[in-house]
Amino acid sequence: MRKNALLLAFAVALVFIGTACDTIVTLEKPVVSAAALDTDNGGTLRLTWTAVTDAKNYEITTDDSIYSTTSTSFDVSTPSATVEVRAVNGSDKSDAAIIDCKVVETSSIVLYGKSDPSANDPSGLAFTTSGGASAMSLDDANKAALDFVCDDVDISPVGLANAGDYGWSQNSKKNALADAGTDFDALTEAPSSGSYSTSGTIAANGVYALWLGATTTWTANDHFAKVKIVSVEQPSGSYYKVTLNVAYQKVGGLRWLVK
Repeated sequence: MRKNALLLAFAVALVFIGTACDTIVTLEKPVVSAAALDTDNGGTLRLTWTAVTDAKNYEITTDDSIYSTTSTSFDVSTPSATVEVRAVNGSDKSDAAIIDCKVVETSSIVLYGKSDPSANDPSGLAFTTSGGASAMSLDDANKAALDFVCDDVDISPVGLANAGDYGWSQNSKKNALADAGTDFDALTEAPSSGSYSTSGTIAANGVYALWLGATTTWTANDHFAKVKIVSVEQPSGSYYKVTLNVAYQKVGGLRWLVK
């Protein structure tokens, strides 16, 4: 009897120890803030969060890598469509805090050269801070919202020009563009500086990086985008018609352009 009692006590102790070792730690999802850094003009995204109770470390997941840190901040310098942050304690992980860095895409926008006499054919390109893009006429009511103008008068044969360069009292923007080759998807990060101009010619199949800002130096309020020129036509043999696709980074100051 005594032997059986000892065996039973030993078994109960093993169950207790095993249960203690298997205790599940419930971790809160981190509350993460994200901001583009000025040290490289928006090429790096800094993540910061408040320490999570019982977390031993934190896991950061990008499109192609997984990182670990015991700090409550982390810098990501490789463009990624999404970044996830989890609190970790051994094998236990919290739900992911997800930072959405995907570009907002708008396809088949049609612009007409400024020489087009029809009031129904829009020559202006305008973005919203949420990422939407649309064609707009050059009417006075629209001038403050415009970012670029499809110009076949001052640019030969046709190009895009900063809407703030036309002397309109409603618009003093300092937007610019840079030639980025012909591969739309390969442009995952807009240039930081040096290769931009406030106006430039465009060509069918060309890809261009866009820098949208109120000054000529980088700020966290700027936005970056890319444009693919799908076609350039002259429907009447005079003015130009341009069809384009755009992709806009809605995180202020961030130069990443990943789909």
